[in-house]
Amino acid sequence: MIFVGDIAIPYRNAVSLLNFPDTLKNKSWIGNLEGAVIQDPEKLQKESIVFNEKEGVRYLLEELNFSGLTLANNHIFDTGSLMETCDFLKSKKIPYCGIGKTLEEARNPIVLEEAGNKIIILNFGWEVIQCEVTNGHYTGVNALTRKNVLRTVEKTILENPDAKVIPFMHWSYELEAEPQPFERELAKKLIDMGVAGVIGCHPHRIGGFELYKNKPIVYSLGNWMFKQNYFFNGKLKFPDFCNQELALEWDFKTDEIKFHFFSFDRDASNLSYTHTEGILSKTMSSNTPFRGFSNHEYREWYKKNHYHKNKGLPIYYWEDGELVVKLKNKINKFRDVLLQIVLKLK
Repeated sequence: MIFVGDIAIPYRNAVSLLNFPDTLKNKSWIGNLEGAVIQDPEKLQKESIVFNEKEGVRYLLEELNFSGLTLANNHIFDTGSLMETCDFLKSKKIPYCGIGKTLEEARNPIVLEEAGNKIIILNFGWEVIQCEVTNGHYTGVNALTRKNVLRTVEKTILENPDAKVIPFMHWSYELEAEPQPFERELAKKLIDMGVAGVIGCHPHRIGGFELYKNKPIVYSLGNWMFKQNYFFNGKLKFPDFCNQELALEWDFKTDEIKFHFFSFDRDASNLSYTHTEGILSKTMSSNTPFRGFSNHEYREWYKKNHYHKNKGLPIYYWEDGELVVKLKNKINKFRDVLLQIVLKLK
């Protein structure tokens, strides 16, 4: 099975695949659909939104063998409707998870059979990065809070003791290569509970990779087939370091991990396969200078080295109580409002 990150295709062939190994195409794929599926893209091009157009997604499903898509992200409610997106995916027989009209519905996983194993994928979105979470009474994404994640995972494992449970997280600040201390410790605690591994996305760049108790944690998959210079009136593009992209292959029969690397040409909008590395990947090692750090060592390292260290963004820790988390969330919300005002003035 192959896991990839953010997908935003505003029209058919918006991103072309080059030099793509047929052996990968025939695998089972899981990815994050970064934006609702809509019918008419032309009138939305200049809006400050991200979306997926139906013909573009049809092209994706023709090119690659997707077995499921995650929807708990910060752009899924930008436009369109949940019903339209879900109806389209159902018509294509593509399972999805991470969103719902109620909390219980949002907690529903993708359940697949792979190499004789039952695979259960749970999806969570962090409200700090503008994921509109459900509180149980209105439509939203499955909340990435300590309480909800632990409760959902515990229940899933109890009900499926022989399954491989994989939490797929939409987390971390944009462009951060490093996980929040809270996220790193949460991933370890989930493995202690019995999950098969933890996968993350949202920062739009490849993050680090660690093995904990011989189980994989991939902190950020980066982008995958995400059109640039198109959304937000053509202004949305990412730094060059985001142009290296990753497809994580996980063989559930042998538990072998492979990292398939791709290069994105922003101007030509081409995604080209470059090479594959194994579990001892030099590339992933270079993205994980904190590998093997204790929790305390990592916290100190993160303060000094994370990408946004000089921007005053709150750091989240495992020990943060509910009041502390709410205060940090409000600081982030206030900052978001100020940024929106600045952008409008420009």
